[in-house]
Amino acid sequence: MSEDIDARPLNEPFDGIPPITHDDVATAVATLAQSPGKVFALDTERAMGIRYSDRAYLVQVKSENSPIYLIDPVGVEDKLGPLADALSGEWILHSADQDLPSLRELGLEPTKVFDTEMAALLLGYDHTSLQHLVADLLGWYLAKEHSNADWSERPLGPDLRAYAALDVQLLHELRDSLTEMLKNAGRFDWFEQECEEIRMRPPKPPKAQPWRRAARQAGVKDQRALAMIEQLWKVRDEIAKSRDLNPSKVFPTKLVGELASHKLRSYADLKRSPLLRRRERQKLVAPFWEAIDAAWHTPESELPARKFRDPNRDPFPPTNRWDSVNPEAGRRWHAIRDRIFSLADELGIRQDVLLKPIVQKTVAWNGWSSTSDLHRALTAAGARPWQIELTVPVLAQTA
Repeated sequence: MSEDIDARPLNEPFDGIPPITHDDVATAVATLAQSPGKVFALDTERAMGIRYSDRAYLVQVKSENSPIYLIDPVGVEDKLGPLADALSGEWILHSADQDLPSLRELGLEPTKVFDTEMAALLLGYDHTSLQHLVADLLGWYLAKEHSNADWSERPLGPDLRAYAALDVQLLHELRDSLTEMLKNAGRFDWFEQECEEIRMRPPKPPKAQPWRRAARQAGVKDQRALAMIEQLWKVRDEIAKSRDLNPSKVFPTKLVGELASHKLRSYADLKRSPLLRRRERQKLVAPFWEAIDAAWHTPESELPARKFRDPNRDPFPPTNRWDSVNPEAGRRWHAIRDRIFSLADELGIRQDVLLKPIVQKTVAWNGWSSTSDLHRALTAAGARPWQIELTVPVLAQTA
């Protein structure tokens, strides 16, 4: 929070702290279904870093004239059809891509999205948190001391319920302020295109080899040790899923790599390892030894490669190698970056908002033969019309 923003603290909702709605969802549905304009403020609370899944343990909902509802969906997921019908309309969310997946798991789907974070990005805000925007535009300071709470615990005390409710208390007012600013800046059309892309964005594909993270953290490059990390990762994930715990709660990710780096040769060596000395970790010795033993018996021809680049995330080689592996692409990359950074600076927005780096990489690597071909290439890479209109004139000069 910037020190020069004069904001009043808001510690609980204007109408008091709402109760939890669980079995009595019908009451909320009846009220929300009558919402004029069908514009709803929504948020979710999850238990990331604590539980195995990324499910929503609380859904906060408010229409412009309704009370705030704190809906506990756990155990009543099959009864939320009427709520989905009632909420069919525009949703105001902050950082919508974080909440939409868990809301969709519950069968809840918007017809339109208003993402307050995206609005702030297009307006050139350096700080785009909900807390900062509410303070800057509405004059209220929202405390965020419960952001890492365990939202899977029950019951939820008044402090947590107040915190959750405040996340939707002012979203309608914030939407009105941001809409006026975007229209005054001539960027509301940009905003609508970005929000529709967020609404329609498919889920990210899973990482092909997520266990590589442990290898990087521990600096492991030995192929046999990499195989051990892969096997330990799988076993840890199975245990975490069965316990509904985040895998790092079962055994820290960095220690997975460190344990594998020792390349232990026996069950007894593993049992004596300082990394498993804690009493609660002794239960991991047997399954972890099975994983290590399996890696010892993996044929050398089937060991993981020392280096791996996930094609689902970024199919291109590191850009610092482009000058040698594809000189023309390297030349285009440097030119594109210069022009995108310069244009973004003129517009007062971040370069990745103007044009995502993966789109920049795609057109730089593949090239284009004409201005119309560049237009098609940007469209195929996922650029929105407003981005294409702004960037084609400056990028065409780099062909």
